[in-house]
Amino acid sequence: MQTANLVDERLWKRCLQDALFELEAEALREKVEAAVKAIEMRRVELIRSANPDSGELAELMDGLNDLRALGFLKESNGAVELR
Repeated sequence: MQTANLVDERLWKRCLQDALFELEAEALREKVEAAVKAIEMRRVELIRSANPDSGELAELMDGLNDLRALGFLKESNGAVELR
């Protein structure tokens, strides 16, 4: 079980890094979408677990905030949307 969590944690982090370092405009939107989806899937998985890792949950929110601060995301009625 621990191995599965490491794979999931690496996936969302890799997707976020891919989006943050993408320079090509066409690929950027796809990578931001993938990062948001991976972050949300991991957040839901953690929340549903018996002992969610509060540190990782904070990292997930930081990732979304990074995307938001760079102007890639906006919030609408509490939901995250791409710009």
